[in-house]
This record gives sequence, structure tokens and C-alpha cells, in this order.
Amino acid sequence: MSKKPSYIPLFPDAYHRDTTYLTTEEHGAYLLLLMAAWGAEGCSLPNDEKRLAALAKLPLSRWRKIAPTILEFWTIERGRIWQGRLVRERAYVDRRSAKRKDAADARWASKSNANAYANGMHLGEGEGEGVLAGIANFDGEGGPAREESERTPFDVIRGGRR
Repeated sequence: MSKKPSYIPLFPDAYHRDTTYLTTEEHGAYLLLLMAAWGAEGCSLPNDEKRLAALAKLPLSRWRKIAPTILEFWTIERGRIWQGRLVRERAYVDRRSAKRKDAADARWASKSNANAYANGMHLGEGEGEGVLAGIANFDGEGGPAREESERTPFDVIRGGRR
């Protein structure tokens, strides 16, 4: 897909299990590289120490010290680095997004489905008041609304009814 997903699936249990020995600085560098790769073509980055140091927000001298530990998680091929789990998650997200797009396109294209456009409709006058916003003194049951002093916190749970 051409559009980059706006989120990275992160599984804290698996991440922590695999990276428990990293220092705080190494965690930061690793996560920054994962985020950069997520948005890059093919979920890979150039295997260029200056570029990787910049992406990790580290001076080159510091990057050179921690790079061996960080790069243990990455595969290096043909001048690029990629992280296997990240590539698999990106493929999953792209497939899922494509399926959802196809389903939405089919729903919107269907002229026989009377409800196809229902999810695209906005009801109400905005500002979270709903469709009954313009009706003065409405209590939800056809009667006049109670004064503000008569209301209780449970009115919200009951939908405004006593």
C-alpha cells in the first residue's frame, strides 16, 4: 500500500522479553530506529552509521559504542538493515488495511444496500448534543426536562430518565 500506517503494533511482553538487557539509551535508540524503519520503504534503513546515529539521535561516537548491541536485532543485507518482526507486522497491517478499504469501497459502491451511507451521516447539530439538541425542554421521554437542581449523577446512566 502506498499510504503509511500511522501506528506500530507493539507487544510489550515480547519487546521486554527480547530487550530486557538493554540500557535506557539503547532502548531509545532501538525504538527510534524501529519507528524510522516503519515509515521507510520496505521497512528498512540504509546501513550507514552516520545516518543510523542521526536517526537514533546520538552523536556518532556514542552510536559506534552501542551499535553492536542494537544491530543484533537487525538483519543486514545489500547495504540495508531490516528487523524481521517489524517487516511481518507491517505486512499484516497493510493486508488488514487493504481488506478494510475493499470492504468500505464495496459498501459505498453498493446501491442496493440502503444502509451503505448510514455510517457516513452526521446526525445532530454538533458539539456532542445529538439529534435532539434543538428541542427545548426535552427529557428523552416526551415530557419537560427537570430543572438542573433536580438532576442526579445517575441521570446520565439512565439516559436522562428518573
